[in-house]
Amino acid sequence: MPESVAIREVGPRDGLQNEAVVPAQGKVRLIDLLSQTGIRR
Repeated sequence: MPESVAIREVGPRDGLQNEAVVPAQGKVRLIDLLSQTGIRR
């Protein structure tokens, strides 16, 4: 078992590709909310 793991949020890149249409404003909101979590990657 490794001593540490790296977790990367890829929702804006990979997750939104599964949705038929996501308005630009919704994408911006998602990215803004994710950036507020404090996660750097």
